[in-house]
Amino acid sequence: MGFFKKIDKVFTSAEKFNLMERNEVDIQIEENIKQAGINKFAASDYGDLYLRVNELGGFLILETIMVSATDLKSKKGTIISFIKGNEILKLESDENKIESDFSSAVNKSITKIDYNITTKEAENFKEDKYDSVRFEINGNKILFAVLKS
Repeated sequence: MGFFKKIDKVFTSAEKFNLMERNEVDIQIEENIKQAGINKFAASDYGDLYLRVNELGGFLILETIMVSATDLKSKKGTIISFIKGNEILKLESDENKIESDFSSAVNKSITKIDYNITTKEAENFKEDKYDSVRFEINGNKILFAVLKS
C-alpha cells in the first residue's frame, strides 16, 4: 500500500470520530488533569491525548487519558503507536474492555486506557522523541500531533 493510500485510510477512518469543538470547558478539563500530574502530550481535531508513566504494583504502565467528542467502546482493546520517521513504538492496551465516561454537562468523553511498558520504553517519554501518535480502536484510527515542550 502506497504512502498516500495509507494517509487517506487514516483520514477516512477518522470520519467515524466526532470533531471536537474546543471552548473554555476544555481549559478547565486540562487543568483538572494537570492537577493529577498528567500532562497533555498530543492533540488532533478529534481530541486531546494526555499521558504519564507510572509504577503500579512494581510494573510500569503508560497511563493515557483521551478527551474527545466521541464516546468510545471496545471489547477488543486499543493500540497506540508513537511515531518518529520510520521508528514506531506500538503498545496494546492493558485491558480489552474500553469504555468512555461521557459528561453531557460538558459534552465530552473521557477515556482512560493503560498500557504496560518496559523500563526501556519508559525512557522514550522523558524527552521530546515522537512527532505523532496513532490511536486505534475497533479498526478506526486517529492521528495526533505531539506537542513539543
